[in-house]
Amino acid sequence: MDSARSTSRYTYAEYLTFERDSALKHEWVDGAILGMAGGSRRHNALALRVGAALEAGRRAGCVAFQSDQRVRILATGRSTYPDLSAVCGPIEGDPEDPSGATITNPRLLIEVLSPSTEADDRGAKWLAYQLVPSLMEYVLVSQAEPRIERFLRLPGGGWAYTDVTEGVLTLECGAVLDLARLYAELPV
Repeated sequence: MDSARSTSRYTYAEYLTFERDSALKHEWVDGAILGMAGGSRRHNALALRVGAALEAGRRAGCVAFQSDQRVRILATGRSTYPDLSAVCGPIEGDPEDPSGATITNPRLLIEVLSPSTEADDRGAKWLAYQLVPSLMEYVLVSQAEPRIERFLRLPGGGWAYTDVTEGVLTLECGAVLDLARLYAELPV
């Protein structure tokens, strides 16, 4: 996401119209429309590999999405494009998006960390994601080193943290992330 903040404020409906007519993706945060930067070769290759593992291992009844799937956090209104997401069960659309293109009930969200997005992915965006009732798993994938961090929602509402630097991590949706395979021969 572009770090420059717009001083103009837009309604969510104005954002949806802007986004529909734009060739680029934008997030909507507190009335600001923020352009998203393109990913590096390394980011794109890593996201593709994680997505392939997600699709190959997903359980019946779950649907995996790549980065073009918009997610809205109804509690804050924030609209994002996570690198990967999954919904298990019926997909719930955003009632304010007449096109039906926005989902509101992800069970899994995955962000491949970039230098320009890591602070937001770990900070404000993560705080907002925690307000999504359906979210059970939030996964951060490092580009800098073989490392995957997972936050798993506990029955009491808290989050368990796992930091994996070798071996495999099995996600709740059934996908298996094998770090050796994900990070082998990644472009610089």
